[in-house]
Amino acid sequence: MELSLPRGTSDLRPETAIQLKKLLSESERVFKLYGFFPIETPSIELTETLTTKAYGDENTKDIYLIDGKKEGLRYDLTVPLARFVASNKDIVLPFKRYQIGKVWRMDEPQKMREREFYQADMDIIGNTEITAEAELISATHEVITSVGITEFEILINSRVLLSNILLSFEIDTKLHVLVMRIIDKLDKISYTEAKTQITSKGVPENTAEKLLELITSKKSNEDWVSLFKSQIKNTSGEAELLEGVLSLLNTYGINNVKITPSLSRGMDYYTGLVWEFVVYDNKKRLPTIASGGRYDKLIGIYLKKDIPAVGSSIGITRILELLGSSSKKTYADVFVSCIGKENLNYAISVASELRKNQIKTDMSLISKGISKQLDYANSLKIAYVLIIGEKEKQQNKVTIKNMVTGTEELLDLNSILKLLKIKN
Repeated sequence: MELSLPRGTSDLRPETAIQLKKLLSESERVFKLYGFFPIETPSIELTETLTTKAYGDENTKDIYLIDGKKEGLRYDLTVPLARFVASNKDIVLPFKRYQIGKVWRMDEPQKMREREFYQADMDIIGNTEITAEAELISATHEVITSVGITEFEILINSRVLLSNILLSFEIDTKLHVLVMRIIDKLDKISYTEAKTQITSKGVPENTAEKLLELITSKKSNEDWVSLFKSQIKNTSGEAELLEGVLSLLNTYGINNVKITPSLSRGMDYYTGLVWEFVVYDNKKRLPTIASGGRYDKLIGIYLKKDIPAVGSSIGITRILELLGSSSKKTYADVFVSCIGKENLNYAISVASELRKNQIKTDMSLISKGISKQLDYANSLKIAYVLIIGEKEKQQNKVTIKNMVTGTEELLDLNSILKLLKIKN
């Protein structure tokens, strides 16, 4: 019998699953803090929903379609949201939704790139102002920092601005999406590879060189804004939007933002500002841990009427890989050890009282000697063991053992509850 997993999927041991639950919980806490509310959409969508022009031909091939059915697994949480909004015409705008769940992509598995993974998304539907972008970036920033990641950079750009840069180099509009996809990969491919790929699309070599020279040049945010406003035709409007977002983010206390003219994001549905949260390992950029952007035309694919929309997505599984496992192997703070079956009822009553007081409690359910019970609690790194034998039952007390220091004390239950509540 084959016991290995499908490629790009993973089992999670308890210590890793506990870390995952913490990430999910922190994401939801922040989403609620910012006034977002939940919706749920199915893991399975109709093929016609998934294979619209929303993702672009390059990404559509990675959708998990179910053989013999007109259905497939969701590729992200954004297209299902667009379908949801188009199907529920009575929703009140602006609609601030969040959703956390698994998505599936038939991608080539590699470091921080699985075929089945968790995403946590926020979206604001019905708002055209850059205050929406700033709010989403701030909430994303808060989720990431709250789980302990502090060394990262936020890259930001505008697809409209990038398109106008291409126009300034007299690149045919029919080639814009293709060229954007190539230069968006400059963190993965070399300058030479990018130039070769761009020229293969019909762009003159001299033009490709000048374009790459511009968008890969090192400039401050202020210098980029100044350049766009004064030297490149039709880019001043988007430059002002970027400048406005940077100013709002500064008000939120966020300053690690970098204008990156090559950035366009991989999805064809993006129409305006886009961003990515990136981390580095020994100066090497790792896969994006969060990203987002404006997609004012996507809902219109399903509704036949455009509704402005902007969203941000957090790569929970990628962040989990960065953080690694938790030091905890169980949620239990206390283990109730019972010596002798005749004391089981008293042990159960003690455990029940602890749980009523919201103290996470495990207990011995199998008849074992005290040493094996202590070994078990120690293997799970449970801080306290409550030992219950004949002496404890007769005195209506409990022996509490600190598993770190090894000290023991015989106390009544109220004293133990008070002690454990202080510790928690």
